[in-house]
Amino acid sequence: MRRLEPFWGCPAPDRENEGEVRIILPEKIICAGGVVFKDDKIVSLRRKNGVWLMPKGHVEPGETLEETAVREVWEETGLVARVEAPLGVTEYSYTEEGTLFRKKVFWFYMEAYGGELQPEKEMFTDIRLLAFNELGLLSFEADRKLAAKAFHRYRKDCCPQGNPPGCGLCD
Repeated sequence: MRRLEPFWGCPAPDRENEGEVRIILPEKIICAGGVVFKDDKIVSLRRKNGVWLMPKGHVEPGETLEETAVREVWEETGLVARVEAPLGVTEYSYTEEGTLFRKKVFWFYMEAYGGELQPEKEMFTDIRLLAFNELGLLSFEADRKLAAKAFHRYRKDCCPQGNPPGCGLCD
């Protein structure tokens, strides 16, 4: 059996595959991302596995959350964007190659003001701009809620009921 350093976690039995070792990382991976508006729509990316999501990524040493969001948006979408306001936090976990990862993502409302819309080719197969009524394309409910919250808070004429921005509908 492999010796695991405390930083990397400890082995735990994998209930589905008895006898295999699953490593659980004790720390949450801190990330930042953006609900990025371009032409009054939000930017979405399609991963190679078919999942549609918004740009985000890991905080690099020495970066602020805002700097991470700006860098990740540029790396993943080709767009230059600025952070306008904090939007919310999501937390989730997933398993990859037998390791359980836990992530905490700090989200920002962002506006694109330059660059060329194109997906980062190693991770993504497509990129789209979504209107409010197209948010159902996003694969995860937390992403759909954050995007709707951004539309309601910062965009006019987004709400099918005609509610004004900041109506509290998505808070």
